Amino acid sequence: MKKRSLFFVSLVLIAVMLAGCASSGAPSKNEGARSGSYQEDVAPAPAEMPQAEEPAAPAPEPDTIDGEGFMSDTWDSSGAEELAEQMGSKIIKSGYMSVETLNFEETISSITRRVQQAGGFIASSNVQGWSRQDARYKPMRQANYRIRIPSQKFEQFMTDVGELGNVTRNESWGEDVSAKYFDTEARLKSLTTQEERLLSILSKAEELKDIIELEREISNVRYQIENLTGTLRKYDNLVAYSTLEIDVIEVEEITEIEEKPVTLWEKIVRSFQNSIKGVVRIAEGLLLFLVAVIPFLLLLGIISLPIIGLIRLFRRKKPKNQKAPIIVKKQQGEHQEEEKKQD
Repeated sequence: MKKRSLFFVSLVLIAVMLAGCASSGAPSKNEGARSGSYQEDVAPAPAEMPQAEEPAAPAPEPDTIDGEGFMSDTWDSSGAEELAEQMGSKIIKSGYMSVETLNFEETISSITRRVQQAGGFIASSNVQGWSRQDARYKPMRQANYRIRIPSQKFEQFMTDVGELGNVTRNESWGEDVSAKYFDTEARLKSLTTQEERLLSILSKAEELKDIIELEREISNVRYQIENLTGTLRKYDNLVAYSTLEIDVIEVEEITEIEEKPVTLWEKIVRSFQNSIKGVVRIAEGLLLFLVAVIPFLLLLGIISLPIIGLIRLFRRKKPKNQKAPIIVKKQQGEHQEEEKKQD
């Protein structure tokens, strides 16, 4: 049993060492090496191992298996660069535009329609502000779009958007990810080869300890394969669909500055016109004031009517004989004056 266990452990170590040599070796000049295949440089694993009386002790696990799961830390990316030159560049295009417009609704409708015609889609959008008629002292409307456009139609789409208004800013740039892309692709192929070899060894394993160890390494390799596959898909999406951000800003039409009067007659006419405008503004202000005061006058009238009614009612209830003493005093005074005259 010990010899059989050593046999399978030796097979695992040979596979690890061969995989390390394949990943760190320099790429050959033929087409097969540039495409990321390492099968020609690796000798097949032997079907049987000769039984030695004193087998050599296996190398320690940390020296043969690194933290990335059978991947060498000293990865040579020169092969990926040569592969990128042959397969073509992988460029991620991006851009930004700022457009001013007098007709806000028509402009944003045209942008949406042209995105659909180009086969792209709107990743995000944001519209805020007030219309030009309602804004006055408030900010007018602005829209922000994040658009994904097929790369082959990216430049033409930017040209079409520039015709919808006044372009105040227009930027475009690209990021070449060819080396990263093909380096990731080569790593993925190498890991796929390692997974196949480990599965082949696992099919021949009989000891539970060996099976558990192999399954652990296979799980680690598959995890890295999934990560690299996701990275390649991300690159493919960014390369196939360019990203464009657009700011649409609603503005007012610029009015021409009035020329200053040159002659005396023009100055008189301009002064008279300004006076008429001033009178009209005053009349408008008074009219608006009267209209604004009407509700307060109605409220004041509603409140004052009951008060006036109470005052009148109180006056009617006063007795009429209160004036009698005053009349008696007047008569007494007249009699006294007549008596004095007679004396």
